Amino acid sequence: MRVAIRHMNQRFRTRVGFAGFLRGAVLGLIACAGGGALLNVAYAQDGTGEQQTLTADALEARQAALLQVMLENPADLDTAFDYAAIAAQNGDFEAAISTYERMLIYAPGLARVQLELGVLYYRLGSFETARNYFFSALSAPNVPPEVQQRVETYLAAIDQQDRRAQFRATVVAGARYQTNANAAPGSRRVDLNGGTFILDETSTGRADYNGFLAGNAYASYDLGAQGDLLEADLIFYGARYADISRLDTGLAEFTVGPSLNMKRFRFDNGRLGIYGIFSGIRLNHANYSGALGAGTRLAYAFDPLTLFDGKLEYRRRWYNDTAEYPTVSDRNGYQIKTAITVTRQLSGSFTARTLLLADFEETEKAWTQSWEVGVGFGGTYQFASPIEALPNRWSIDVEAGYIYRSYDGPDPLIDPTESQTDNEGWMRAVLAVPLRNDVTLGLTGELRRQQSNYDLATYNNASAMVTIAKSF
Repeated sequence: MRVAIRHMNQRFRTRVGFAGFLRGAVLGLIACAGGGALLNVAYAQDGTGEQQTLTADALEARQAALLQVMLENPADLDTAFDYAAIAAQNGDFEAAISTYERMLIYAPGLARVQLELGVLYYRLGSFETARNYFFSALSAPNVPPEVQQRVETYLAAIDQQDRRAQFRATVVAGARYQTNANAAPGSRRVDLNGGTFILDETSTGRADYNGFLAGNAYASYDLGAQGDLLEADLIFYGARYADISRLDTGLAEFTVGPSLNMKRFRFDNGRLGIYGIFSGIRLNHANYSGALGAGTRLAYAFDPLTLFDGKLEYRRRWYNDTAEYPTVSDRNGYQIKTAITVTRQLSGSFTARTLLLADFEETEKAWTQSWEVGVGFGGTYQFASPIEALPNRWSIDVEAGYIYRSYDGPDPLIDPTESQTDNEGWMRAVLAVPLRNDVTLGLTGELRRQQSNYDLATYNNASAMVTIAKSF
C-alpha cells in the first residue's frame, strides 16, 4: 500500500499536463481579447443578419438578384450598398469597389461608403489608397462614432505595416478555481496490480485557487527582401496556489527565426516560418525541465474568409530530479508535435475553427513514452455590447475537443501486462468584454475529463477563471 501511494504521488507530481492546458486556456483568452480588432481588419462588411446566414450558393443568387434591381434603379443607394456588401462576402472585390465608387457619384463624401472602400483596398494590400479613403471618411461632416472607430482601427493597422520593426504584447492577470487542481483520482479506492488499495486523502483530487500572470510578446523586423521578416515570440506564465504549493508553476518559451513570404514561389497569401525553440519550466520553486528545439510554421489564406495555420515542432527535453519529484528524469528524451488550425469566417460576426493535434514523446522508460492524436472544434461569436458605456463588441468563444493517448509499455507498479491508454476530452467557453480598446475582461469556464484504463490516471476537473488582459 505504501509503495502504491508513493508511486501514485510520484506519477502525478511528474505530470504537468494541467500546466499545459492552463497555458492553452490563457493563450486562448489572449487571442480572444485581441480578436475583435483582427476580425474588423480582416473582413470588410459586417453585413445584415440575413446575409450572415446565407450559404455560398445563396449569396451568389442574392448578388445576381440585387444586381438586377440596381441596374433598374442606379440611384437606389440602399440596394447598391447591399449589393456591394454581398459582393465583398463573395470575394468579388472588383464588383464591390466599382459599386461603392458609383455610389460616391450620387452621394459625394458619404463617410460609410468611403470607409468600406478603404477596407476593401486594405484587404487587397493597397494601403496608400486605403489610407486616402479613410482620411476622406474622417473629413466628412457628422461622421458616425462607429465609422470613426473602425477608421481609426484600420489607420493604426496601416501605420504598423509601414514600420520596419514592430512590437506587440498582451499581458493577462487572473484568478482561477479548480475542483481538481492536482488532476488526481476522485475516488480513494483504486486497483493496482490486481489488488484494491485505499489512497490517503492527499493523493486524491483536491480543489484549490490560484492566481497567475501570463503573457505573449511578439516582435518582428522587416529584412527588406520581398516581405521576409525576422520574428521573435515569447510566452510566459507564472502561478501560485493557495494550498497545494507543489503546483506553483513558472514557465517561459522563446522562439526566434525568419518568416518567408511565399509569393516568390507563386504561393500567394502564404508565409513559412522556421524558428528555434528555447523553453523552461519551474515547479514547486525548483527547476523542473528545459528544452531546446526547432519548428516550422505555415500560414496560408485560401481565400479572404478561410485561414490555415499549421506547425511542426521538435524539442529535446531534460528533466531535473528533486526531493518532490525524484524520478522525473525518466522522462528525458525528445518530443515531436504538430498542430493544424483551419479558421473560416462564416459571417461578419461568427468565426469557426477546426483543430488537429498529434504528439509523440520519447522517454527513457517505456511506460512514460507515449503518442497521442486529437481533434477540436470551436467558434467565436461577436455581438454588440449590451452596455452603452462599453461600445466595443463583446465576444463568446467556445471550444470542445478530444485526445486519445497511448503509452508504449506497461507500468510494472500498476499493471505488468497492460499499457496505459487515455481518453481525454474538454469543453471551454470564454466571454471577452472589452473595457477599452486595449483592456479586456475575460470570464472562462472549462470542464475536463480523462478516462483511463489506469485508475490513477482517471480524473475530472471543472474550473472557473476571471482575467484582465492588457494589450500593447
